[in-house]
Parts: sequence; C-alpha cells; structure tokens
Amino acid sequence: MRRTRSVAWWAALGVLLAPLAAVAQEEKTFVQQVDDAFGAIVGKIAPVLFWEPGVPLPLIVLVLLFGALFYTVYHGFLNLRGFKHALEITWGKYDNPDDPGEISHFQALTSALSATVGLGNIAGVAVAVWLGGPGAVLWMILLGIFGMSAKLHECTLAQLYRLVDRDGTVHGGPMYYLQEGLKEKGLGALGKVMAVVFAVFCILGSFGGGNMFQANQAF
Repeated sequence: MRRTRSVAWWAALGVLLAPLAAVAQEEKTFVQQVDDAFGAIVGKIAPVLFWEPGVPLPLIVLVLLFGALFYTVYHGFLNLRGFKHALEITWGKYDNPDDPGEISHFQALTSALSATVGLGNIAGVAVAVWLGGPGAVLWMILLGIFGMSAKLHECTLAQLYRLVDRDGTVHGGPMYYLQEGLKEKGLGALGKVMAVVFAVFCILGSFGGGNMFQANQAF
C-alpha cells in the first residue's frame, strides 16, 4: 500500500514538473536557434575579415595597421610631435570658462577613455600575452602609438560634422560624419546606409562586447 502511494506521489510530481521541463527545453531550443542564426552570419563574414593575404596577419589587422601608418606619415608623426601639446590641453592650459561648449578638455578625454578602456583592454591584453608571450606587449604599444593618428581623424571628423541644437545640445559621432561627410562627396545614400548600419552595430555591440563580455569575465 505504501509503495503504491509512493509511486502515486512520484507520478503526480512528474506531472507537475513536466511543463517546467518542456519550457526549459523550449528555451534551450530558442538559444540554439539564435546561435545558429548568428553563427551562419558570422561564418560568412569571418573568412573575409580574418583572411590572411600571404602573411600570418588577418586582413582587418592589416587594414587598421596600414591606415594608422598612412595617417602618421601624412601628418608628419603628429602623434609624437604633438604629445606635449596634448598633455597641456589635458592639464587645462587652454581652458576658458567663457568658451562655448558643454564639457572641458579633460572631461572630453575621460569620456573618450570611458568608451575605449574597458575589460577588453584588461582581459584582452592578458590573453594576448598568454598566447603570444611578452613580445605581444611591444607590438600593442607600437600599434597604440600609430593608432593615435587614426583616432585624431575620427575626433576631427566628429567635430567638423557635429550638430548643435538651439539650446546648445551637441550631437555628433560616426553616425553623423558618415552621413554628412559622404553627402558632400555626392554619396548621401551610401552615407545614410553606413550611418544606420554603424548605429545598429553599436547597439548590438553594447550587448555582446559590453554587458555579456563583462558578465563572462566577472564570472
């Protein structure tokens, strides 16, 4: 009799937990569907971005490297010549409380750093040293120095094509100079598409490269 009751209790418990198991299975299936969908997209893009054109360096790294070298030579190594001037700006030598604008030079610097310095610069460096050895630090420093010239162009374009509302609110960034800058070259439609794509990728990147990556590294 007791055995019969025990079997009945277990059967009832199984009936109650069956919907939960089904929901868990559906959630897993949904995750797999999302993973498969993005995996198919990434599978098409990765071979292009990480294609090695005869040298053991991905295409995307070569594009960034040669772009940084080009801008560095074009400006006469301004990233080295103007280093002292950059420090003076950061220290507030040229600050004027009466100048128009919402933030100071130092606040602009810290805002830019907040968007570039994160777990990727911490965990990413650790992974690079672990995979490539101590010599990876030297190459990261050199690429960072040359990359200053490319960053200069990004910031300059953002200043040239920013929009200021009547109340003084400033709007700017790659979305604006892609659209407005290419419009001046007669490529307004292309610029608008690139601006929208960049904005969408920024939103997606804030989840994958931002929150999810931070949660993964914290765990």
